[in-house]
Amino acid sequence: MNARLIDLLLRLSPRERGLLAFAALVVLPLVIVLGVLLPLSEKREAALRDRADAQALQIWVQDRVAEQRQYAAAPAASPATPIGSSGIERGLIEAKLRRAVSELGTRTDGVVELRFDQVDFARLATWMSAAHPDWGYDIESFRFEAGEEPGKVSAWLVLTPRQG
Repeated sequence: MNARLIDLLLRLSPRERGLLAFAALVVLPLVIVLGVLLPLSEKREAALRDRADAQALQIWVQDRVAEQRQYAAAPAASPATPIGSSGIERGLIEAKLRRAVSELGTRTDGVVELRFDQVDFARLATWMSAAHPDWGYDIESFRFEAGEEPGKVSAWLVLTPRQG
């Protein structure tokens, strides 16, 4: 094998041998670095990012579990009497959301349905967070869809009277 390689190299001109040496000393290491080492480095960085994300998620879940334990240990609040659609409407007026309401209705069983065609999501979420415990209602279902304008959503809420 070595004799055949030596014969092959001796038949080449000095210029061809120089090009072959250049390829062996420069191009081959570049191929190894670009074809093998860089992809491995990128995969390692992606794995480290995924690991950091997983650890952050684990910490978040542990915080939620600790928070849930606090809620379970807290004394149960007595259920509030449902405030009705007029009480909900008052809250909407105070939060400056009444104009955004497309539909506000109460069914015979006391279930309240709210619909917003285009409403500021942050304002709606703030109102829901602040008002929900005092409503005397449980959120049976809700749906949010992104609106055409940034920060705007369409929302549907169905509220059922809280059972004592």
